Amino acid sequence: MYLTSILATLFSTLPATLSAPSSPLRHASDPYQCGYVLTARNASVYAGLSAYSACTAIYYNQSIPGYQDAYAYTLYGGCQCTFHLTGEDCFKDTEAPIYHGPTFGKPGQESLFEEPMPKWYNCVRSE
Repeated sequence: MYLTSILATLFSTLPATLSAPSSPLRHASDPYQCGYVLTARNASVYAGLSAYSACTAIYYNQSIPGYQDAYAYTLYGGCQCTFHLTGEDCFKDTEAPIYHGPTFGKPGQESLFEEPMPKWYNCVRSE
């Protein structure tokens, strides 16, 4: 008796779970990946650059205190990025050079930043 009522309840919900949604689903997709920066000299310490279209601090790992300096970068196609020394510079939208992807070079031959090295970036998708 209990088995019959449990099965009836389960089977009554089956058509609803297999039917198509009545409204379009909106998924929060991952941001477009624009490239990466190296945050430590002579080491394989990379931080990804995402097209957030907003000022973002460069982090390699949240367990490392403070923002990380970026000394080299590689950009993929479809992005343009600006790099800034401080968050204040980034948010004020100071005159910073715009870097366009793709950049060329193999790992170990990334484009280098000049001193002082940036700690913030703003990348937007350009495709």
